Amino acid sequence: MSAAPRPLPRAFFERDVLAVARDLLGSLLVRRRGRALLVARLVEVEAYGGQGVDPSAHSFRGETPRCRVMFGPAGHAYVYTTHQGRCCLNVSAVGDRSGQAVLLRAAEPLAGAEAMRAARLDGLRDGPTRARLLAGGREHELLSGPARLCLGLGIDRALDGVDLCDAAGPLWLAQGERVARVLWAPRIGLNSKSASCGWAWRALVADARGVSAPRRPEAARGAPEPRRRPASHHEAAAPPRARLPGRARTA
Repeated sequence: MSAAPRPLPRAFFERDVLAVARDLLGSLLVRRRGRALLVARLVEVEAYGGQGVDPSAHSFRGETPRCRVMFGPAGHAYVYTTHQGRCCLNVSAVGDRSGQAVLLRAAEPLAGAEAMRAARLDGLRDGPTRARLLAGGREHELLSGPARLCLGLGIDRALDGVDLCDAAGPLWLAQGERVARVLWAPRIGLNSKSASCGWAWRALVADARGVSAPRRPEAARGAPEPRRRPASHHEAAAPPRARLPGRARTA
């Protein structure tokens, strides 16, 4: 890409978290590494509902040093480390101090794929994954998962709190082409005992190859876009689930 993609405006993120999640699909994630720009198209995200609403969100019980970015202005990077020592990237949403955010689960490389491959290979032990990466091709797998996305783009805790609306910074989100067909499915890897475990708040580009996990049967048949959600971040009544299964629809 000859010119740096322009960042999304702050107002993009200052909306309902499900609307932000849906519209992030097709958007560009841009990472500045020295003089080079690595660019990837988002194909899978998950929305998280915040304090008192979504028991699966880090912010459910309130602000902590770990999740403080979720309670700050919208459009900032919340980078956390898993128990396995891997990083995951979120973007804060709404901006009303309710602790809502969107996890960026998977993307497909547009520029800098070989640099992403090298970053993934760095420190990777011998095994099937390393063999596939060394063989070349299969670019859609380079960033197909939240930890892979961070590894491939060199995103770590040092970027926690970075403004994703600032193209002068090391990381930002830019406008891409709007996605015509979006599938909604349950989020992945949550505590099965959580009251919000089954919420269909994972959004995927319908025809993307780079999603992080196989589509579940209900998503493959086309889970409709979620309709019900809590009226405010103080309300945690009926779970805002999509009706599953359902016919595929254009979102």
